[in-house]
Amino acid sequence: MNIALIVGCARSGTSILGELVGSHPDVKYIFEAHSIWEMAGYGENESHRLTEEKATPQIVATVREWFSKQQDSAVLLVEKNPRNVLRIPFITKIFPEARIIHVVRDGRDVACSLLPGIGGEDWMHLKPPSWKQFIQEIPIIRCAKVWREVLGIALNDLQKVPHLTVKYEDLVLRNKMVAMDILRYLRLQVHENVSRLCEKIQNATANSYNAQHQVVWFKDDHQSRIGRWRENLSLKEQETVQAIQKDLLVRLGYPLVSNYADVPYQ
Repeated sequence: MNIALIVGCARSGTSILGELVGSHPDVKYIFEAHSIWEMAGYGENESHRLTEEKATPQIVATVREWFSKQQDSAVLLVEKNPRNVLRIPFITKIFPEARIIHVVRDGRDVACSLLPGIGGEDWMHLKPPSWKQFIQEIPIIRCAKVWREVLGIALNDLQKVPHLTVKYEDLVLRNKMVAMDILRYLRLQVHENVSRLCEKIQNATANSYNAQHQVVWFKDDHQSRIGRWRENLSLKEQETVQAIQKDLLVRLGYPLVSNYADVPYQ
């Protein structure tokens, strides 16, 4: 099967990347096929973390058959699903041939963007193994820790799997170049539909384009997508969130801030 899977922590840009790839006429795009993936049930602590043991022969056959029917005559089938970033061993057991794209975003910005979905009483986004412990934390700390745990699991799993990493910041600021890299990775030809959608993706939030299904999570409380944490968080919150995420931020190449002055993405 010719299939690609877009994964990444929730609120990291998986939706806009999915739409970008899905705009190509050779692609059949599926948005978060939760019901079929979750036939295998939950993982540890009722989380979305699934390992290869969950990919039983019956599950493998059922999932592959379902996706095969969705592909129909399309050259490439693409599904995006943030929860699958916690299921890399599971999904690669089912689809060893899948090309995986991992979307990464500055964890400090992700923490702010996660607040509407998991900062209140309801938990609406992906659930890492420690999610029930995080409920006891104040909302912004909860969100910061979710990103840290999700990325820690994902980076460890993806070390063993061929994949393409795309930074959200590059997708926003250098989208045409990123789109070329992605199309090359997916073995797709350049198409004007993709170029047109690139023109809609921007850093400024005023009158900007939001991916479908994501408007519900958008809060009009920041002028820029990149570095929104400096607008959204108090100085104490900025210091605390960065301290929680520090090791992974460094590992991913995001600049740390000591005086919390504006440091643009490089």
